[in-house]
Amino acid sequence: MNNILNWKECDSRLNPIDAEVGSENEHVVYLAEFDEQSDEAIALAVQACMDKAIGFLSDNVDDESRYFLFEWNVACSTLTIVVTDDSRENDSQYVVKCLMSALDDDKKSIEYASMIKYEIKDYLTTSSEFLKYSLVAVFHSGSRGKVDLL
Repeated sequence: MNNILNWKECDSRLNPIDAEVGSENEHVVYLAEFDEQSDEAIALAVQACMDKAIGFLSDNVDDESRYFLFEWNVACSTLTIVVTDDSRENDSQYVVKCLMSALDDDKKSIEYASMIKYEIKDYLTTSSEFLKYSLVAVFHSGSRGKVDLL
């Protein structure tokens, strides 16, 4: 499934859409761009992002880890996936981001957020790898202070 997206490894200091990621630690950001609008293609892209992020769980999870956080940035049409702590301010080293430029439509932003949230939740219910960790999966499309449990 990772074949649908081409991943680039970036230093977080060079990534202009990295403003949402918390912590002063250096991050390694894996960035992909996706430019399709069909529901099936969006579902596959979200699954590919999930595969990538779950592949980093063994490196990202430590004693302070609490949340597997999914951020949908409506303004940039970007999905960001991180492991973070109780305060949701100190993120793990490896960050997964997917810029979905074809979804830049203010009129459908709530619809896209709902679709992406559904795909994430659906994926997590069958992910045996995710279930090995004691993380709380949460989603937001506004502020880290107000998240929805998945």
